[in-house]
Amino acid sequence: MDFARKLAAQDPVWGRGHTRMISSVINGDVVAVAGTNLGSAKKAQLKDRSDILGMKIIEPVPIRLHEGNSVLNSAEYPYAGLLWLEFQASPEGQKIIDQHWPLGGSILLPGSAQSELTRGKKLSLADWNHMQKIDDYLKQIVEALGFPKAK
Repeated sequence: MDFARKLAAQDPVWGRGHTRMISSVINGDVVAVAGTNLGSAKKAQLKDRSDILGMKIIEPVPIRLHEGNSVLNSAEYPYAGLLWLEFQASPEGQKIIDQHWPLGGSILLPGSAQSELTRGKKLSLADWNHMQKIDDYLKQIVEALGFPKAK
């Protein structure tokens, strides 16, 4: 909440969409963007021929659950699904994910790009318990940011 109030006090430019906002930085329309997904920023950085797009990892590093992969209990071949999930969680699978989805490997796997970027940093983790409360959190953040309310 404190961060949201401090951000609102700086009279920011609001926008929607990671790609659009990152492009605004590259084009010089805005000087910084906060809250973009790490993979989106990295993809844009790899395409930035002018090499002007930088990235800073803030602390505490905001971490949230992103991929909710599972196997349905009614799946025709549940063990094939479990094998796929097991491969994705393996170091080999995470390396492939990091290569094809920049910085997409799990922060929980030592050696992944996200693990390396956050090593030694303080983390702020939104786990499953927080995800159940996300609507309440968002209402509080919107209020702290001073957005108008719908009537």
